[in-house]
Amino acid sequence: MKANKRRIARTNSNIECPLCGNPGRVGVRCEKCGELISSHPSRHVLVVDVAHSGESWDEAQEKIIKAVDRALIGRHKGVKIVHGYGHAIGQGVIRTQAIDLLNILARRTGGRLKTDGNNPGAHILWLAD
Repeated sequence: MKANKRRIARTNSNIECPLCGNPGRVGVRCEKCGELISSHPSRHVLVVDVAHSGESWDEAQEKIIKAVDRALIGRHKGVKIVHGYGHAIGQGVIRTQAIDLLNILARRTGGRLKTDGNNPGAHILWLAD
C-alpha cells in the first residue's frame, strides 16, 4: 500500500517538460509540445523554444541560460534553441541576440554552436563530452 502511495505522489509532482521546459506533471503529456513527461528524461538533445510565446529578449535570455544549465545537469548531448527567423514582425532581435548568447555559452562550456540543418530558425549548442 505504501508503494502505491509513493507512486501516486511521484506522478502528481510538478516538473518541467524535458523537451520544451513547460511546467507539467510526471506521467502526463506536456500541454505545449505533447511530450510524455517522466521523472528521468532520456533525451539526447534538449529542445527549448524561446520566441513563439511572445517572449521579450530578457525572458528568452533567461530561458536559454536555464536550458543550458538543465542540459548540463541532465547530461544531454546538446541544447536546441528555437529562436525563430525574425521575419514575422520584421525584427530578428531574439534570433540575433540568442545566437550571440549561444556563442558565449559555447565558449564557456567548451561546446560548439551549429545551425540546425532542419530548421533555419534554430541553433544547436553541442555540449562537450
